[in-house]
Amino acid sequence: MSRVVDRRARRRVRAQLALASALASAIVLPASARAENVVNYTFHVPAQVMTNPCAVTDVVNLNGDVHVVITATDDGNRGYHTMNHLNSHLSGRSITSGLRYTNLEEQDDEWYARPPAPSVHTHTYSFDLNSQTGVDNYVVKMTMHETVNATGIPTAVVDRWEMDCRG
Repeated sequence: MSRVVDRRARRRVRAQLALASALASAIVLPASARAENVVNYTFHVPAQVMTNPCAVTDVVNLNGDVHVVITATDDGNRGYHTMNHLNSHLSGRSITSGLRYTNLEEQDDEWYARPPAPSVHTHTYSFDLNSQTGVDNYVVKMTMHETVNATGIPTAVVDRWEMDCRG
């Protein structure tokens, strides 16, 4: 008889645990309703000839990609925590000297999109282009404007590319 009571008690405990688990997941659901909005985009740097800022008589044919992942997470108060992750893979070659330049790096940026929407953020990212000789390195700067709308959807536009000598 005690075995039957033990089985019933175990079944009752299992049923209570199942109910508690179901209630816990129901409580967690509203938090997950505040999901992240993620945008993946790759900005292509076209093959373009640019004056080397470290040697004005030199020109460099620059190309590559900057991949951007923007994540906007609802804070529950009409604002969005926004995180940017960029990874760049750029290369170039001097047309006059044949010197090669390469870039491979990752960058992160965080900002808060405050209400009222839309919220705009402008940031200039710098990418080091390193020469194969270690001299005449230079920097490509990309200015990106982001907008997060009222539903938390981020968009980004690059409107300026610049180069500076790092020497």
